[in-house]
Amino acid sequence: MPRRSRPAAVVLAPLSVVMVSALILLAGCSQQTQPREYGEQYEKNLMIGCTGVEPNDQGKYRDPTLGSVAYCQCVYEGLKEKVPFDDAKKFEEQQAEEKAGEIVVPKNIASVYDACRKANPEGAA
Repeated sequence: MPRRSRPAAVVLAPLSVVMVSALILLAGCSQQTQPREYGEQYEKNLMIGCTGVEPNDQGKYRDPTLGSVAYCQCVYEGLKEKVPFDDAKKFEEQQAEEKAGEIVVPKNIASVYDACRKANPEGAA
């Protein structure tokens, strides 16, 4: 009997919650200018939202409560390499408006999550 795979929206729901957390963190920093491209500030925002912790004085994310540092770094690098910034930003905005169970992850972003989950199965959020 062939094995049926779950729809991407169901499989990626936990990660979507992590990414929504990152977006909330971004939105909460309304005093700061939001990043307009991939770079240091975008990476920091994503890492905080993905790991669930702030970096220490040395810039290290210790004892993550959500995704592992390796997994979250993989997500950032994958987005930067494979997803145009405008697509990532549009997805963040969509997450702010949708309920966690109703978020549809675009294929290019889902492929990054999947690759990072395979590379870091113990640390995927």
